Amino acid sequence: MANGVCKFVISVLMMCLCVFGMFIPVVTARDAFAPSWLKEGAYVKYEPSSKSASSLGAVGFFDLSNPKFAGTNYMLSQQVDAVLETISSSLVWRCIGVNSTMAKLQITLDYVGKPSFYVENLEWVNDSFEEVPLQRTAEVYVDLYTRAVYNVEGVFLGTTHLWLPANPNDDQEIIIWEENSETITTAVEVFEQGKHYTFETGPQVTIKNQPLLLGLTYNLNTGLGVGREGGQSFRWDPIFAAVGISYGTVGMVTETNIDLGPEHSETNWMQILYYAIIPVAIILLIVTLIVKRTKKKR
Repeated sequence: MANGVCKFVISVLMMCLCVFGMFIPVVTARDAFAPSWLKEGAYVKYEPSSKSASSLGAVGFFDLSNPKFAGTNYMLSQQVDAVLETISSSLVWRCIGVNSTMAKLQITLDYVGKPSFYVENLEWVNDSFEEVPLQRTAEVYVDLYTRAVYNVEGVFLGTTHLWLPANPNDDQEIIIWEENSETITTAVEVFEQGKHYTFETGPQVTIKNQPLLLGLTYNLNTGLGVGREGGQSFRWDPIFAAVGISYGTVGMVTETNIDLGPEHSETNWMQILYYAIIPVAIILLIVTLIVKRTKKKR
């Protein structure tokens, strides 16, 4: 009888450990990773977080055919051909092809803005009231493991931070930019807020001696940058540079078909399970030992 009870308890313990392993997420980010959700047809759409003038912001554009902006030079001193105050903006990237190491993305920009500054005969001209519509489409290749972005000619544009490694630890350093011997990292902070668990980057990085704002919110399950209503917006990225955006308030994610994982419940069943399994297993073990000793005394 005692042996039967002992075997039963051992079986229960093993089942508890299996359940524990299945449902408690392992929070470990990998330095080299390939996002499993980046499949053909996956897309993300960015728009201003609200229609208030303060959130629309300004966007700096450059001429893609100008050699002074080639490669990652668009980041130097944030030199641009025009700065437009946003009236409406929509930017979409869509995965149109993917293999084991590289994804091909199509970027589509639909933008209407009012010129704040623009270059005309090599002089800055101010106070133009004419609305300027821009429609631009480009394709880029993104390394699934390093997040390096290349244009169709194979020219390196930088390291995207539109997504980062999923499930990082609190205060973990994650690479934001890597070019030649220069590696820029930022520490992240994990939060339990909103519909999904999220993490945020540090507020700022310095790349090519240029201070650049970050402070972005990411979905914890996928690592996809999503922004936050009334909060941070994406302001720069090599993928944006493919359509001639040097910097500016591009917006936050308003639409995507990427599965962001289970929503964050007010009742944290995973945490309850975490604290309940071990005590239950210990109680069962103690009961088994008591039963075994009682049998021996008889």
